[in-house]
Amino acid sequence: MSPDAIPRPSPAVLRTAWPLVAATASVVLGVLLATGDATGGTTTPAIAVLLMLAIGAVGCGVIVVLRTPEAAPTRAFVGLAAAVASLLALAPLDVAAGDQAPLAFFLVAAPWHYALVPLAVHFALALGWPHRVRLWFGVTLGWYILHGAMFVATASGIAAGEPPLVHAVDAVFRQRILEPVGLLVMVTALILALASPVRRGAQRRAAGWALAAVVVGLVPMVLAPLVPEFLHVIDGAVTPARLALAALAFLGLAAVLSLPFVNPVRRDLLAYAISQRLLEERDLAAALREVAAALQDTFEVEGVRVRLVEPMMSASVGTLRGGNDGAVSPEIETADDRRALVAPIGRGADPFGEVRLEAAHPGAFGRREREWLAAFLGPISGALRARRREQLLRDRLNGLSRELETGATTVAETLLRLPPAPDDDGMGVPPPVDAREVLGQLSDGLAAVGRRGEELEESARIARDRARAASDEVARALDALRLMVADLLRLGGHADEIGARNRDAQGIAFRTNLLANNAALEASRAGAAGRTFGVLAEEIRRLADATGESSGAIEQRTLTLAGDVTAVGEVAERVREMLAGAIRDAEAGEEATRRLGEVAATLLGDTRALRPALEEAHTVAQRRTARDHHLSATLERFLDERGALARAMGQHRLALTHLEDALRRAAGAPGVPRRVGTLRGAQER
Repeated sequence: MSPDAIPRPSPAVLRTAWPLVAATASVVLGVLLATGDATGGTTTPAIAVLLMLAIGAVGCGVIVVLRTPEAAPTRAFVGLAAAVASLLALAPLDVAAGDQAPLAFFLVAAPWHYALVPLAVHFALALGWPHRVRLWFGVTLGWYILHGAMFVATASGIAAGEPPLVHAVDAVFRQRILEPVGLLVMVTALILALASPVRRGAQRRAAGWALAAVVVGLVPMVLAPLVPEFLHVIDGAVTPARLALAALAFLGLAAVLSLPFVNPVRRDLLAYAISQRLLEERDLAAALREVAAALQDTFEVEGVRVRLVEPMMSASVGTLRGGNDGAVSPEIETADDRRALVAPIGRGADPFGEVRLEAAHPGAFGRREREWLAAFLGPISGALRARRREQLLRDRLNGLSRELETGATTVAETLLRLPPAPDDDGMGVPPPVDAREVLGQLSDGLAAVGRRGEELEESARIARDRARAASDEVARALDALRLMVADLLRLGGHADEIGARNRDAQGIAFRTNLLANNAALEASRAGAAGRTFGVLAEEIRRLADATGESSGAIEQRTLTLAGDVTAVGEVAERVREMLAGAIRDAEAGEEATRRLGEVAATLLGDTRALRPALEEAHTVAQRRTARDHHLSATLERFLDERGALARAMGQHRLALTHLEDALRRAAGAPGVPRRVGTLRGAQER
């Protein structure tokens, strides 16, 4: 490795790490004291334990300086770790000096006692409320100044030999008042940080570790003057309060490492891992979703959207309340009262996408979040740019493939629309036809049609006359039938009169018979004188009976005659109706014959009118006969050219088939190979 490649510590790191140098000097001094007599009765194993804990505290400070140099509580924690390491390493010196410590011993170990609580307060406020520095910076600074003044007052009391002043300042005011108040401030600040809904999960975990560090590591030390059990001597300088003090460094280290946006190495490793997955993922949409999920986990936000402008593609995770699909902002910025954070993807002059983060509460995004997101998107932007170019190239290749496929389909449809190759087998120039012969035959046919039309007209006239005569005969028969029906009706009237007269005769016969019976009765009464009259009465009675019988026979015959007359009338009526129908049919036949005659006359007229046109056509046919010979020669040349065209069309069809195969092979060709990283090999051809 070249000297230029060796990382050099920055001045900010050196300014932060100087307390560790002082703590290292304290550890070295503790090692030197362990080899001498100023151990305060502490055994070597106990001193080794204290030194190991002190070295561990220094190591915690070194880890924080190297891993989280930009974190807000880093300086406070480095000072706190140095104070813990120095107090543990110099614990035998404190025991050996006792309450009447010389000024030299006091100046070596006491500064760490006075700085412990202010550093712990500073650490708790910086870790729990890093975005409210303006509110607690004055309190912390006053705390440092107050403890510095107490250190000066205590040192002055020791130098002047004033034990009451030293006791009042150090034992009463510092240990019994300021340190419990500082402990209360630390615990309250961390509990409020845990209860704040604005805090992310990582911030709550860090506040929880810090609260555990304060409770476990600092409470025994602060409450030791009030609770003697914490000062119980285990082995010389080893007490429960000093052993618990080591937990302040180790648990505080866990708190600092749990903070978000404080470990750039972890951030860069995660960003490069996501970049590698972006390059390995075949689906760009799935890769964008992975980026969105990683950003949501890293920044612990409600919703994330990653959007690319070209090609138009986006992936969202969680709940989003805003955002637009317009132009990409060239700079990273916050919106909605620092509730949303928008950062461009790509170079500031030409961004090709953006990332939008949305938190649950306002004020969630500040300067550190903006810087962290910009650094996080650095490697990811390069991978997305490569994938974007690959996607654009793939889209172009897919578009070209679709165009080639469309072209192949068009060529295939063109092949289907091409006419079949002409087949000239058996084809030739037809023999010339003389139109004058055809027109002569047509003229003869028209003459024959004219003659037949005249014959048809004459036949129609004769048929019309005959139908008219038959119709007249039927009309006369119908009139005679009407007269006969009238006579039959009169006969029926006579039959009724005969029946009436016959009934009169029957009445006379009945009365005559009655009169004869009366006369016979009177003759029988007259005896012999009336016998002749009785004979006459008998004859009259027989005559009356004969007359009655004749009248009955006449009535029967009259009824029979009336029925016959009625039947004959019905038959005559039916005959009359049939004759009337025959007359109508005859009239219809006469009308049809008349129309037939009109049609024959029209046909005859059309035939006669067609004759001049036929003569004109005959003249035109004579003029076109010469033209037919010219057309025959032209047709022969056309057939020769048609054969040449058929051969050319076959060659064109074959060329289109080859073109279609080439287009389909090009459309089905695989896309460009994907490249990841930098290649120094030969260029693909």
